[in-house]
Amino acid sequence: MIYLYTMVVYDFKNVGKLKKLKHSDMVLPKHADSIDNIKNGLFKEFDYTSYKDIPPNPNESIRTLQELIKLIGINTNEEFIYSMDRITNMFKELCSELKVPFDEIEAEKLLDAASGIILDLKYHHNRPRPNLVAKLYGLSLDKNKLHLDTADSPSFPSGHATQGTLIAKYFANKYPNHALRFNKLGRDIGKSRVNAKVHYPSDIIAGEQLGNDMFQHLKENNLL
Repeated sequence: MIYLYTMVVYDFKNVGKLKKLKHSDMVLPKHADSIDNIKNGLFKEFDYTSYKDIPPNPNESIRTLQELIKLIGINTNEEFIYSMDRITNMFKELCSELKVPFDEIEAEKLLDAASGIILDLKYHHNRPRPNLVAKLYGLSLDKNKLHLDTADSPSFPSGHATQGTLIAKYFANKYPNHALRFNKLGRDIGKSRVNAKVHYPSDIIAGEQLGNDMFQHLKENNLL
């Protein structure tokens, strides 16, 4: 199997294009504003330099090709994808089901504060979304034609996985009796992005780790 992957990569005429491919040549203004606001937010003292030192798998690597092939084999669930796309609403619905108070202001505050760091890392690595890389491999991830407004930034790390994990940890800490349910929802939010084929599995892993580290930072510094 590895031999076949190697043949696909190194016999492919667009290897040079794969190596050069990136998500964007510029940072969107709305994203630049979020990055600029890091210095004023909850995570202004959060050290995330290690996340800049570890890049995602290169576009032309066997590991990236393996991830693309895995994505191709996924049957998308549009209802799951679109529901999980709305992070705040999903946690609000779960709190309602569990009959515990939902602090929307605090949840939005956490989401906004995290977004700057997520975007800074995304543009630092500038990993193109899977569909862009797949095209250069002659593969297609566009069968379902999903329309997600939340996939307009670079791929690594996953913002949904990061924010889903962070909010899940916040509510799990607040309501420990329901920790399993909140943490499951956080994981499902990350999984939905792979199901939508807008992220590599490795984007989700990095996002979940980042979300965990963000939560630990808040907890250790009494910022919750």
